[in-house]
Amino acid sequence: MKGGFKSKFYRLAFCMAAALVFHISRAEATEVNWTEINPEFADATYVNDTAKCFECHEDYMATFNKTRHGRTFKSGAQNELQARGCEACHGPMSKHLTASRKAEYRISLKKDGPLTPQQRNSVCLQCHEKGIRMHWQGSPHEMSGVGCSNCHYISERRSEKNLFITEDPKKACFQCHKERRAQLQRSSHMPLREGKMDCASCHNPHGGPGPSLLKTASVNETCYTCHAEKRGPMLWEHAPVRENCANCHDPHGSNYPTLLKVKVPYLCQQCHSNEWHPSDLYSGSDLPDKTASPKRQLIGKGCLNCHGLIHGSNHPSGAKFQR
Repeated sequence: MKGGFKSKFYRLAFCMAAALVFHISRAEATEVNWTEINPEFADATYVNDTAKCFECHEDYMATFNKTRHGRTFKSGAQNELQARGCEACHGPMSKHLTASRKAEYRISLKKDGPLTPQQRNSVCLQCHEKGIRMHWQGSPHEMSGVGCSNCHYISERRSEKNLFITEDPKKACFQCHKERRAQLQRSSHMPLREGKMDCASCHNPHGGPGPSLLKTASVNETCYTCHAEKRGPMLWEHAPVRENCANCHDPHGSNYPTLLKVKVPYLCQQCHSNEWHPSDLYSGSDLPDKTASPKRQLIGKGCLNCHGLIHGSNHPSGAKFQR
């Protein structure tokens, strides 16, 4: 047990160190090679004059200027990219100005545009490669071909924060994760429907140190951010609880109380089939004689009636999680 813990610890430490080295090596944003994205840009040069764009794209720029990006670019040049204005994201526009009708001299960052997700992402990563996005390279979303513009809309303000494609950030996730949207409608669910949290409360869609894009290194560490009373250590530990909260709970929604995966006592009997006292499964047509000695099996039919401290106990006599 100790050896297994040590090996997991060393693997985690190695992965975190590798991620840190990778992040430091890419700390300086890499400018986009526009010629690789569009060979027609080979001889194009930067104009550095947004007034030229305004002559034809007045409506587009009016909505863009109300976004966080628009305000940032209007606030004054903080670096070379900001000084380029529109060309920071759309590439050098000299050819576009001389032949504005030709589509090959335009760059669209929309998800249904001509660029691949990787090409669109490279434009965003010129500035947005630090902070919560430091794990983006090699993340499940990046490897699956998800582009920044699948979830974020740059041209106009559609949400209060983070430039989401809609005011409700959950809907950005539900474009692909429809099964999670269905689970959220179950009777026992996290308070996402009530707006008290969202998917990003547990997951980092840009990549994270844990499985399933979790913001922490494990499922339990994520749960403990809210359920600190379950963290322990306890005098008497319950092994499956310490291993993974998802052994018993489905965090995305359940039709059983407290997000349980299976109704009690059947959940407990997945492990405790015949231990200490009879715990056989009975159906409505196969009940034991009520006068027989094991009639106590039918009282309440709930393990938690006696074993209430199932997450662990600190009582000296709590080995069976009864106190």
